[in-house]
Amino acid sequence: MSEIDALEDSNIIISDDMITFVGGNTELESYLQKNNIKEIAEFDASGKVIMPGFVDSHTHFVFAGSREDEYEMRLAGKSYQEIAETGGGIWSTVTNVRQSDKNELKSLAAKKLATFFSYGTTTLEGKSGYGLDIENELKMLDIINSLNSSNEFGIDIVPTFLGAHSIPREMSKESYVDLICNEMIPSVAKAHLSKYIDIFIEKGYFDVNDADRILGEGVKHGLTPRTHIDQFTSMGGTEISLKHGAVSLDHLEVMSDEDIKLMAKYNESAERKTVAGLLPGVSYFLGISYTPGRKLIDAGVPVLIATDFNPGSCMSQNMQLMMSLASTQIKMTAEEIINAVTINPAYSLGLDHKVGSIERGKQADLLIFDMPSYKYLIYNFGVNNLEFVVKKGKFFNVNEITSSLSN
Repeated sequence: MSEIDALEDSNIIISDDMITFVGGNTELESYLQKNNIKEIAEFDASGKVIMPGFVDSHTHFVFAGSREDEYEMRLAGKSYQEIAETGGGIWSTVTNVRQSDKNELKSLAAKKLATFFSYGTTTLEGKSGYGLDIENELKMLDIINSLNSSNEFGIDIVPTFLGAHSIPREMSKESYVDLICNEMIPSVAKAHLSKYIDIFIEKGYFDVNDADRILGEGVKHGLTPRTHIDQFTSMGGTEISLKHGAVSLDHLEVMSDEDIKLMAKYNESAERKTVAGLLPGVSYFLGISYTPGRKLIDAGVPVLIATDFNPGSCMSQNMQLMMSLASTQIKMTAEEIINAVTINPAYSLGLDHKVGSIERGKQADLLIFDMPSYKYLIYNFGVNNLEFVVKKGKFFNVNEITSSLSN
């Protein structure tokens, strides 16, 4: 968590969309001669900081409508659960998604991607979960896959099936769990619409018995779990998630010390470690406790930081803001934070061979900041010092992206 191997006075060579060289001036000359490279297009980044592109491994960016009225209700004292019981919350967005056609939803989602990109996110995960029926869950996953194949910036997008996000009004929980297991999961798997399956384990939503069945069925169909647990209530989500080999356990705002120990022990012998997903924007937005990230790190559990961008509990695509919150509220160091927004989320998505660090043979996803050191990014909060985003070797000017968003 604390090692980033920062290099000074170094060079990066990009060929097409790949990094082919990283090193100092002496190594550069040798590399150019050895490979008979006589001409290169040079980008002078003297005095600047270059980082890997951010990887946001937990988002709900495909949706319609907004819920600012609910935000005001919370400020007036209503809880997240109380708002949901009166027809707000997830169900409000479900209604809007069901009433929107695929083209409309895709257009809205594409605009949201531009904002992610302007703050440095070059790879992200996107969940379904606002359909809660076969037609609309598949519609959402179709949109996510379509945007992964083609979007303005070449952002890599990983779809996750989250049919078990809430319980539709028109069905009992038992009937809906049957629908998820018997129809939704087989349909998603058959159409290769997602590599991952997720579930919201929470009071009033799904319990560990539901999770055992849904995650088990998902694994049987080749889907890898990543779970929402311990946001408001600790109810056995850690144990059941680890039982089914979840690659990330996200939220964890009320995670117990016993479950931290359980996760650390699991990772000691696990062939593939499970990462703890910290979502500090949710704690800030809802005014709830922050995930005990310091305890998790000190116990040896790798952590990631994500936005959880969604209309109800974190309406922000700004990964830099999440980094600031992780510093001030979770007491993470700059190095821990950088790993938590790059290589660790890439690992949780199975993309660490491709993105998440600046290494030869990896995709050229880079961020160029106008600042004196990498620590300045967290110190100078609320300001976007990002000048250029390099995605798959292509340079994008952040000022131009920001201007287009305001027009």
